[in-house]
Amino acid sequence: MSGTASEAARQEALLQRARRRSADARARRQEGPAPAGDDGPAPLSHAQHRMWLMERLGRGGAVYNVPFATRVRGSFDAEAFGRALTGLVRRHEVLRTRYGRRGGEPCQEVTEVRQVPVRTVDAAAGEAARQVLAEEAARGFDLAAGPVLRALHVRHAADDHTLLLTFHHIAVDGGSLDVIARELGERYRAEVAGRDAEPERAAPRYADFARRERAGSQALDEGLAYWTGRLAGARPVPLPQGGAEPGGRGEARTLSVPLPPGTAEGLRATGRAHRATLFTVVLSAAFAALLEATGEEDLVIGCASSHRDTAGARDLVGLCVNTLPVRPVLSGAGDTHALLERVRDALLEAQRHRHVPFDLMVERLGAAARDAGGNPLVGVTADVLAPPPVLRLAGAECEPVDVPLDGVKFGLGLYLDEGTAGRGQDGPRCLVRYDRGRLGEEPARRLLDGFAEVLASLAAGGNRPLDTAGRRLQEMDGAAGLPAPSGAPADAELHGAATAVAEVFAELLGEHPGPEGDFFLLGGHSLLAVRVAERLRERLHVPLTGLDVLEQRTPRALGALLDERARARRRPPPRAAAAAGRRSAAGTVLVTGGTGGVGAFVLRELAARGRPVRALVRPESAHLVAAEGVEAAEGDLADADSLRAAVTDDVTAVIHAACTFTSPDVDVAAMRALLDGWRRGSFVFVSSVDAYGRPSAADVAEDTAPQEPLTPYGRAKLACERMLWEAAGTGGRGGAAVVRAPIVWGPHPRLRDQLRWGATGALFQAARAGEPVVLPATGAVPASGDRWSGAPWIHAAALARALVTCAERPPQGTVNAIGGHVGWEEFATELIRLLGSSSTVVAGGPAPGLLHRHRYRAEALAEELVPRPGEDWRSAIAAMLAL
Repeated sequence: MSGTASEAARQEALLQRARRRSADARARRQEGPAPAGDDGPAPLSHAQHRMWLMERLGRGGAVYNVPFATRVRGSFDAEAFGRALTGLVRRHEVLRTRYGRRGGEPCQEVTEVRQVPVRTVDAAAGEAARQVLAEEAARGFDLAAGPVLRALHVRHAADDHTLLLTFHHIAVDGGSLDVIARELGERYRAEVAGRDAEPERAAPRYADFARRERAGSQALDEGLAYWTGRLAGARPVPLPQGGAEPGGRGEARTLSVPLPPGTAEGLRATGRAHRATLFTVVLSAAFAALLEATGEEDLVIGCASSHRDTAGARDLVGLCVNTLPVRPVLSGAGDTHALLERVRDALLEAQRHRHVPFDLMVERLGAAARDAGGNPLVGVTADVLAPPPVLRLAGAECEPVDVPLDGVKFGLGLYLDEGTAGRGQDGPRCLVRYDRGRLGEEPARRLLDGFAEVLASLAAGGNRPLDTAGRRLQEMDGAAGLPAPSGAPADAELHGAATAVAEVFAELLGEHPGPEGDFFLLGGHSLLAVRVAERLRERLHVPLTGLDVLEQRTPRALGALLDERARARRRPPPRAAAAAGRRSAAGTVLVTGGTGGVGAFVLRELAARGRPVRALVRPESAHLVAAEGVEAAEGDLADADSLRAAVTDDVTAVIHAACTFTSPDVDVAAMRALLDGWRRGSFVFVSSVDAYGRPSAADVAEDTAPQEPLTPYGRAKLACERMLWEAAGTGGRGGAAVVRAPIVWGPHPRLRDQLRWGATGALFQAARAGEPVVLPATGAVPASGDRWSGAPWIHAAALARALVTCAERPPQGTVNAIGGHVGWEEFATELIRLLGSSSTVVAGGPAPGLLHRHRYRAEALAEELVPRPGEDWRSAIAAMLAL
């Protein structure tokens, strides 16, 4: 390159850099200044805090997952898509943020940029693919460990694919998906063309948005005063109890009916005649349907509102939504047009105060935010379902794919769907989505009919009178939410755990309750429920979640639940009954990951040997270990203080079985925290054969040195091993053991999920879909003539025996826990048989994720690893498939 050309290129680069700085400065001016002190972890926004709180209450799960799926027909470059997705995550920090705790408060922690894995599964288009997508969309997230994004590529044929991005709602909203679709499409186009995919302008940071929101202002105080007055005396919509199933709380059901063609256009025309939007017209129809169904003239419906009303926030990826309670004056509105105008005015007034976070409204309202049955004030919503965003990829035809989830956020939702191909329908439809624990099918269907009737009338320009007699549901049971009488006098004495519950209520709620003192009427709310549960767990050492507090509500009911769980802890498991009389005098064994696939079997083995056990579990999972007769200690891998605190003086052995699998830095930090707390006794670390890397020899002994390449997972395991050896034998600590395990199989939901989605996921999905099961090409490993290809495995029960033995008699070294080795061909053949599949096995194809040709020796633990009846690999697979 000539000097002139080189100088011109340098000047162009400087010009581009200056343009970026100028654009960034303009963006900052548009967004407004961020508060001082923005270098450390950012606080959660109010909307994020709501999501985090739901997780702490035990109400997480798939209900707050956000699936974004696209059907791609034509040319598709999976590697280019992976690079584009990684670039997107690099640009938007909220997509690589996890949510730990500092000083007891949740915070945002931005993680380093890593390659985003895009898992590929082969499945024929149709039911098989829908099942794969549904299972992937329903998988949970660990907010403390991250990540909050997963990517799945379902390959139907060479030129037919479905891409599914699953986010946690804490990181995205509907507006974010539009930004993600646009930018990801642009990045993919650039990657395919070999161009620089990085936009000139830096992305706005969600952490800055959260800091500004938390800074507060006089306007926020004024807004809170408005909402306190506006919602004074309001009560939840009285949903009928007829047909509701209490055990189905949180499970969604959807009913729908088609609407005449042109309904949406007719509703818009009606809106224009009354200076109202389509959404306002639909909201008024929802109020009309509820008014006619219940006869109640004081109703509150919640609707979503966006904070994306500034130029700087329009390209922001993050959770920028709020809930607005709308409470129009319905009394005297004799017809649908009069009601529409009242709803319009009430909605406009609410939107003038939309900057006030809904959580702050609830906190200010206190007991008035729920009724006597614990039902929230805003338990009903209404909306117009917008067309789903579409990912546009160069060289392909793309269309949205609807991936429904089973969870439900509201007791009742009334919706208008204008009709989109992505939802598999043509023409408008009217929908009712309800919580089957709050509402039965028959009253839900009557509400749907009434809603559809009002919508059709408004679309036709009609103005019909309103029937406020509530005839539609008058045959149903009374309104939900009234607590059933306990049959005990209100001034009866408290006994057992109920006494402790009353004391904690008094400390946190400021009022001494009687046996039937209702948590909500005493001023309780969701965050206080979490604190009540934490304090009772500390005092009684019995598992309890915030959700338990919300559901039981009174000292008497909560006390009965706690007493039962305390009795369950004292009651030995069946296998431990014989061991109870020979309980060891040794101290407590701390087990991390007690609810996981390995940890659950370790707890059973320790109970059978009569050892006192403490299981480190997340609060919302504590009840899962109560039946095992163990002490539950609250903790989280991302909360270093909780890990250190769990290793108390009475702990004489630690079995560290917990692992994130996807966040190596969290795993390493957790190991460091546990070692900081470890003072005496033995320490057993559950490592992986991945820590060996790719040895040159096929036969891997327990003293084989690690060899590159190592996966990030294997590298983190190796780092944890080295930390353990550095700490072992110092400061009075006892012996240590590193147990390297392979694939673990056994009858447990977590292990079943690994079978479906882990290293064997491609084989499982192909066999279930009836597609060819592709195996890797056979070939000799260096220094070996063995052409075998397969994987090492171990039964979870055998691994548990080995781990407990190591805790009692540490081998002082690295040992393998191997149950056997199974060839991919025989594994695939058995899988096809068990699934009753029509698949065939195809050898010699591209299957890079299955190139396992090493065999691992397990000599030190050979006696403990002898399989017992039912612990062969065929029985283990059959047991997992039966779950």
